[in-house]
Formats: sequence, C-alpha cells, structure tokens
Amino acid sequence: MIPGQYQLAAKVGGVLLLMALAGGAVWWGLAPRIAIEAQRADGAEREKAEAEAMVELQAGVLAAQQQTLGQLAEIDRRMQQLGQAVTRNQAASAAALEELKRHDQAVADYLAAAVPAALGLLYQRPETTDPAAYTAPAGVQPGAVPPAGQATAGNQ
Repeated sequence: MIPGQYQLAAKVGGVLLLMALAGGAVWWGLAPRIAIEAQRADGAEREKAEAEAMVELQAGVLAAQQQTLGQLAEIDRRMQQLGQAVTRNQAASAAALEELKRHDQAVADYLAAAVPAALGLLYQRPETTDPAAYTAPAGVQPGAVPPAGQATAGNQ
C-alpha cells in the first residue's frame, strides 16, 4: 500500500489519469468529426466566395441591362419625335398639294377660256395678226452662214 502522505497525491494522480484517458477517448472519437467539419467549413467558404462572385457578375449584367434599357428608351423617344415630324411634314405636304391642285385648276380654267378682247387688242400688231406682214429683222439674212464644207474668202 501507499503511505498516508502520498495517498492524496495518488488520488489526485489517479483522477488526472482518468481525466486524461477520458479526454483521449473523447479526442479519439471527435477528431474525425472535427476534420469533417473543417472540410465542410472550407467547402462553405468556397461556395460563399463563388456565390459572391456570381452576385457581382449578376450585378454587372443588370447594370448593363439598365444601361441598354436607358438607350432603348432614348431611341424610342427619338422615334416618336421623328414620327411626329413625319406627321407634320405629311400634313404640310398634303396642304401644299391641295393648293397646287387648286392653282393648277385655276390656271387650266384660265387657259381654256378665250383671251379677253381688251388683252388681245393690247398686244395686237401686224406681225402677230397677218402672216404676210411678217418679215425677218434687218440684221439677219437668210444666207448669213455658209453651208459646211464651203471655203470663204476669210478662211482659206
């Protein structure tokens, strides 16, 4: 047996030994679980990083889509302005065409009518009313230009 003075130390040593054995058994049982949990944590961190990268990519895509939608809205606004301008131009062209038709009809009616007597007398002269009275002006003679191929006195 153990002397009395060492009995307390032996009891404390036995308790410590039992605690160490219990701790080793617990460690032996939990060590694989700890490793598995560490792997799960690493996997979760990788998945989190991938998810964050995906979120950033989607944010970039959404920003590009928003920009494209803004450009499409601007194009739509310009197309509406062009449509309004075309409508205004069409209305102005239709009005101008109607005015031309009225004017052409007025001119056609005027030309179809007889010349007023007062206007005819205003421009009356023998050259326009009597063909026999027509004579060529004095400066132009019927044979002023020689036919092609004939030599003239000045051009030898």
